[in-house]
Amino acid sequence: MIPAIFILLLNISSQTIKTPGEFLGYEPGTQFTFHHRAVEYFRYVAEVSALAEYREYGKTYEGRPLGVCIVSSEENLANLEEYRKNNLIKTGLLEGEFTGKQVPFIWLAYNVHGNESAGMETAMKTLYTLVTRSYPGSDEWLRTCIIIIDP
Repeated sequence: MIPAIFILLLNISSQTIKTPGEFLGYEPGTQFTFHHRAVEYFRYVAEVSALAEYREYGKTYEGRPLGVCIVSSEENLANLEEYRKNNLIKTGLLEGEFTGKQVPFIWLAYNVHGNESAGMETAMKTLYTLVTRSYPGSDEWLRTCIIIIDP
């Protein structure tokens, strides 16, 4: 039984993350990407990467989900609530005892108009680049920041 579990865990951890183009079936920018497909990609990345979490934070006026991917190191994601509270305590928006742990939250908002696809497609590429750590310096960004990507 243990070897089967080990093989399963090894298989999951060695799984490569699909690029936005592989996931969508076309390269971003070559055709319009609908909002729900971008949301599906964000959820997919959060499922297969330990460096990303998808969180829904509301709904649009038309009832569509609004969500973000939170991207950082595994350690930072594990301490996300503590960092959030500490940032609020330091700004005076929350009462409590500051624990000394604090990292910056960086919010990347890519789009506000549904008929403008460039921002959303760039958000998918940025997410992919961060979770695959394929850009020089991205390891340090993930270690020292919490990056929130809102497509």
